[in-house]
Amino acid sequence: MRSEDSGVSVERFSTPRRLHPASILLGIDVGQIFQWGLVPLVALVTSSGRAVLVLIGLLLVLSPVIRVLDWRRRRYSFDGAELRIESGVLSRSLRSLDVDRIQQIEIRRKLLHRVLGLAAVRVETAGSVSEPEVELRVVSESDARALRTAVRAAKARSRAGVEVDATTDADDAPGAGTDTRGERVLTVPATHIVLASVTGARLLVLPAFVAAAVQLAGDAFDQFAEQADQGIEQLGRAAEPLLGGGPDWVLAALVALVFTGAAVAVAVVTGLLRDGGFRIDRVDGDLHVSRGLLSTQESLVPLARVQMVVIRRNWLRRLLGFATVSVRSAGGSAGAGGSVTVPLVPDAAIDRLLAELLPGVPGVPDLVSHPRAALRRSVVGRLIRSSILVGIGITALYFAGWLGPWTGGALLCLLPLAVALGVLEYLNLAHGTTGLVVASRSGALSIRTEVAPLRKVQAVGGSAGPFQRRLGLSSLTAHVAGPSAQLTIHDAGAARVAELHGWLTARAARPT
Repeated sequence: MRSEDSGVSVERFSTPRRLHPASILLGIDVGQIFQWGLVPLVALVTSSGRAVLVLIGLLLVLSPVIRVLDWRRRRYSFDGAELRIESGVLSRSLRSLDVDRIQQIEIRRKLLHRVLGLAAVRVETAGSVSEPEVELRVVSESDARALRTAVRAAKARSRAGVEVDATTDADDAPGAGTDTRGERVLTVPATHIVLASVTGARLLVLPAFVAAAVQLAGDAFDQFAEQADQGIEQLGRAAEPLLGGGPDWVLAALVALVFTGAAVAVAVVTGLLRDGGFRIDRVDGDLHVSRGLLSTQESLVPLARVQMVVIRRNWLRRLLGFATVSVRSAGGSAGAGGSVTVPLVPDAAIDRLLAELLPGVPGVPDLVSHPRAALRRSVVGRLIRSSILVGIGITALYFAGWLGPWTGGALLCLLPLAVALGVLEYLNLAHGTTGLVVASRSGALSIRTEVAPLRKVQAVGGSAGPFQRRLGLSSLTAHVAGPSAQLTIHDAGAARVAELHGWLTARAARPT
């Protein structure tokens, strides 16, 4: 079956094209606005007079003129081999991206974009770190999808060794005549997105909400008591029962419940708006990731550029049988740290998803535990850190006059808790290798499992502190492409780390 986007010829973009006229307004960079307005704002604060008003007036007049000139002079084109962007009003610049360097093409549509039928296109390369290599803000939605299809088809032909020229139609490329939706890899239902919202980091603000609720309840009681005192003076002893015997804990509980519900509701709405309709399709060797309800985001991640897969399970999600999966690619600015995160995946589907992300890999490899010396290091390390914190806490409470049996006992409870966490950390510590991947697992309550293809390992490093050396332990780090992308094996046997170091170094020097 052929979709409406796949019948696109490269000739559509071979002639330089302007952005959509709406980009005059919608393409304004917020940071640029701040830079333009900073000088007049400072001048307005530090001085007064006609000079400031004249300066602001000039900016208000010149800004639209500059935006129109920038729109008229900014053009883009794609001939099947290179994506070219010409820009500049007085000083002209030309940026050319070879199609083989393009890692990801992302289409973003805010609510206003969707209403007007527009989209912003972000083009990532292996060299982009925190910002996209090219951003087209804005073009029509049909142009955005057609450009993405043409680039994908050109990359497919390049991988197949077919010469690309400006007259070759995108439909002639291998796989270009298939439905752009491709093969469905994963769909995250709304119920899972809601569950991810109430079990993840978005609810870290919950303690603040509860504290605010308790404070509000305390303030309400104080006002109530003040009004009651006034009533006693006026009405006499008959009004004394209004005071009760202390704070109204029922009111405090109700207010805390309301604030907790508000925090949960905010987390759920935020999660649904951001990740609603989350799905991953495989199209011509690429991952097509779509997400969002009001503002949509569509990312294209080449499977060949997947550098590492990270599986995270906090203690609550482990109890419920779910995990979060992050896919890290060589492109640096798609998402945080060049990664795309799947909000929630059932544990039973992890291996199947990993097999889709890393072709040929059947799932997370079998992992081997680390030597018992790692248990001693984990427990002792946590005890030392906890003892320092307990000592600081007891000292602070003593000088503040708040040290007592309850406060001191509560702090001392941190020590057995540290021992328990150290044991848990050791039980979760493991690593494994196959002929295709290397994997590492670590963490106590929140467990992190990293899986990296061997052919993506670019450098290998090892480290062993004085305590590790005494216990015969060492750690190993395998670096892959991408910002801060590395896989670390913590506290393994020194002999095992030395063996892995040599093996991975040889694979990094001669990737297959």
